[in-house]
Amino acid sequence: MNNTARNRTLIFIIALLLITNLALLGYTFFFSRKQPFDKEREGFTAALKNEVGFTDNQLEQFKELKQKHWAGARADMEQIRKIKQKLFDLTRQQDVADSTIAFLADSIATLQKHAEIKTFYHFKATRSICTPEQQPRYDSLMTRIIRQGRNGRPIPPGPNK
Repeated sequence: MNNTARNRTLIFIIALLLITNLALLGYTFFFSRKQPFDKEREGFTAALKNEVGFTDNQLEQFKELKQKHWAGARADMEQIRKIKQKLFDLTRQQDVADSTIAFLADSIATLQKHAEIKTFYHFKATRSICTPEQQPRYDSLMTRIIRQGRNGRPIPPGPNK
């Protein structure tokens, strides 16, 4: 194959790749636009309104509970993050006492325990906002959320014992 034929082949391949990339870019830009995020449509507050049937007054009560809960929860999460950072920093040391690792892990566990207890009481207080007719719908919503897990995907069942 002479140089002219090889150059034509290379130019053809480059042009084909360029056209393919432009087509993919155009498709991505025009056809896969996500809908703008609508806070009223998404999230737990919207689920309380749409699925449980919370009134505007109940939503206000919930928002106050939520603000109080998250103020404390953020502080707990920050403390946990700091202790985890200390634990990770210890990986750089050659010799670390097992008691130090256990102490830091226990500190994380204690903070996590307190956070879970606070969350329990937060959800209990949220449930108390519900009318007796709304409570089964709230329970159903919470069961579904707990089964889905943090990232929104269902949690696989654990091993059978």
